[in-house]
Amino acid sequence: MKINDSIFLIDGAEFDSNMFCINNELLIDCGSGMFIKETLDQMEEYGLDPKKIKTIVITHAHFDHCGGTREWKRITGARVLIHERDREALESGKGTLVETYEIPYEPPKADKTLKEGDIIKTGKYSFEVIHTAGHTPGGICLWDSDNKILISGDTLFIEGVGRTDLEGGDDNSLKKSLQKIKNLGDIEILLPGHGAPASRRNIYAKDAIKKALDSI
Repeated sequence: MKINDSIFLIDGAEFDSNMFCINNELLIDCGSGMFIKETLDQMEEYGLDPKKIKTIVITHAHFDHCGGTREWKRITGARVLIHERDREALESGKGTLVETYEIPYEPPKADKTLKEGDIIKTGKYSFEVIHTAGHTPGGICLWDSDNKILISGDTLFIEGVGRTDLEGGDDNSLKKSLQKIKNLGDIEILLPGHGAPASRRNIYAKDAIKKALDSI
């Protein structure tokens, strides 16, 4: 799905996470790695060249978001970034929930760890790292305050919030993370880790986002 001229949603097959390709140089999340051919086909359809991707950001170390990291790093040659509190899970597999899928996991190495307040720039976008623990200890959102775009991983969806009943989940941390998001002000475009993106120009989506933020 084309969000705008420079942001594309590569929607996840089956249980895979959404992936977002921005300016054909920044890739957000890598899916499980089980549907890479389908993802490459979508990218070709949109005129995107994987070899132009320079940076991969993993929003959190759950297998449906990070299982394909090693292969995407091989395909693109890009550097891999993840929050410091999820790095160990990414690089060991422990805590990624890979055992749920009963398939091998080849742990990748992160090239750099992220922390609250770090900035990731690409083209006209400047994304601030917001540490949003709760779903995992090192979950993050990316916030562009000028364009009011939030890439929310599994912290916030159009009609709900991230689960806290999985390994590493924590209700109190999620509440604090959602308050951080509420404090950002209006979100014009929400790009979540699963499901449809949303725009506040859509009244239903605006109400649904507010309801989700108020739900915990």
